[in-house]
Amino acid sequence: MHKVLIIDDEKDICFLISEILKDEKYFTYSAINSSEAIANFNKYNPDLVILDVWLSNSKLDGIEILKEFKKINNNVPVIIISGHGTVDLAVSSIKNGAYDFLEKPFNSDKLVILAKRAIESSRLLDENKNLKELVSPDINLVGSSNFINQTKKNIINFSKTNSRLLIEGPFGAGKKLIANQIHRNSKYKDKIPINIDFATLNESNLEILFSEDVKNFNDNLFIRSNMNTLILLNIDQIPLKFQKQFLFFIENSDFFKSANIDIDHKIITISEKNLEQEIENGNFLFRLYERLKVDHLICPSLSERVPDILPILNYYISKFNSRNIEITFSKSAISNLEIFDWPGNVAQLVNYVEKTLILNQTAKNDLILDVDNLALEMGDYNKDLIISNNYDLSLKEARMEFEKEYLLSQIKRFSGNVSKVSEFTGMERTALYRKLKSLNISVK
Repeated sequence: MHKVLIIDDEKDICFLISEILKDEKYFTYSAINSSEAIANFNKYNPDLVILDVWLSNSKLDGIEILKEFKKINNNVPVIIISGHGTVDLAVSSIKNGAYDFLEKPFNSDKLVILAKRAIESSRLLDENKNLKELVSPDINLVGSSNFINQTKKNIINFSKTNSRLLIEGPFGAGKKLIANQIHRNSKYKDKIPINIDFATLNESNLEILFSEDVKNFNDNLFIRSNMNTLILLNIDQIPLKFQKQFLFFIENSDFFKSANIDIDHKIITISEKNLEQEIENGNFLFRLYERLKVDHLICPSLSERVPDILPILNYYISKFNSRNIEITFSKSAISNLEIFDWPGNVAQLVNYVEKTLILNQTAKNDLILDVDNLALEMGDYNKDLIISNNYDLSLKEARMEFEKEYLLSQIKRFSGNVSKVSEFTGMERTALYRKLKSLNISVK
């Protein structure tokens, strides 16, 4: 719902413009002099100002008021109106930041069209600004795990409805990417999704997001995201006070209908923490949790979906490889990459790709990366992969130690799938089971 401030020393003109705009579902406020105008501008934070240039009994004229408004908030469009229009006056208005100039008497249809264009122009400027700040890259969801295959189907289903969706999972596992994929397949796909990260907000920011006050009405997260997708990151970090306000807005749609606003949006909430555990700890409202997880998706860590590692690796190499050199990985390198835990999940794998390309940017020919040149500087990485040098063991003991570490690595690599371990190692299943039993290894 858009708010319009009308400033004219003739109350009849204020009333006339107000009635025209109310028919178009605008909220309107009026002022008859500069003191009232500036006070109401600060009070109501309007989306549009319609300003008469000549005001009797006013300390400031219209052009001076325009300059004051531009100091307070340069983004609010101002339409100047006057019954004594001249070319010089119109030029002066535009030079000082007015959106347009309209001469009295004006056609009501022309006023409505101009008002809509002014507000839309301001909205587009805001969206362009948000676009620069928004991290919403055009990235595909890649992989061959059961999770990825099922999630691709879920994205289509989730995007067809406005049911609230909760996505849980560890840092860097791809939660925000999935949320953006849902938006791109939804009816709101032509708009930039509204992204709000609660980990970055202080109490005053939160007060505005959950405000019921007219001045900040358009900053309320429900109105701000109307006819769009609302993606809420780190939902677990909202203080209980604001969780209650959030729940109020979800459960009381009449609050917005009383202002003649029908909310139509898709809410996707994202959490790295297990919210059921947060509820047990007294940090999250059970009712809010139930309202947010109408649909629910748990995003597993990368180590739990090993089949995705190589496709993700190749996808980002292709995306970042500006020199178009061929980069391939040896079997031993792939094995090491698939065995590694990737505690930072997909985000860490993407960083690894970027690092690999940077460290090999001077290469003149195609690259084959082996274990020795993986360029993995990941702390305890080598500790996990390199067999300890137990030279004090007998040959039999050392061989058993190697076999145990080797088979444990392959079981981890193939997520406990014995058939795949058997195929990769070249051991028949029965022989493999006997070997695992002799080494006291449980597949589970």
